[in-house]
Amino acid sequence: MKKFLKYSGICALLLAVVAFVLQLATPAIVNSATVLGSKISAETAGTVAIFGKTESTALGDVVTKGSVMALISWILAVVGLVIVLCGVILPLLKVNALEKFAGVLNLCAVVCFVLAGVFMFFVVPTFYAANGADDVPSTAGIGAGWIIGAIVYIVAGAIAILPAVMDFLGKKK
Repeated sequence: MKKFLKYSGICALLLAVVAFVLQLATPAIVNSATVLGSKISAETAGTVAIFGKTESTALGDVVTKGSVMALISWILAVVGLVIVLCGVILPLLKVNALEKFAGVLNLCAVVCFVLAGVFMFFVVPTFYAANGADDVPSTAGIGAGWIIGAIVYIVAGAIAILPAVMDFLGKKK
């Protein structure tokens, strides 16, 4: 168990990178509708859900606004990645004061990852509300990549907190 705790920051970093790639590369919102007896599916890319986009068409510019929750989730993910990277690098410097600071950084990364994962589940309603939809659907339209990414962010946060929890439990005995 101690060997795993030694590498838990690296494991959390790798999981967070996987979740970050899923957040950007997979569709955030998947819509299905039946029009004239045929099923039509439309997908909104992860980057569009985060940042929005403007398309030029023959009828004019079509502006799709990004979701506030997706943007907050993306920002928390980037901050969490930077923090956990610092938490992995600081103990390698072999300075005792920095090792204690690395534990605080891991706790901050836990908060960032868990909040990023939770906010990813609220992307669909906020996306539709930002784009002026009258009927805002539930989170049933969220893409599978984003669901998996949200769960992976939460798991990365749980792994990042393990050294702090084990250290706390060890001092209680």
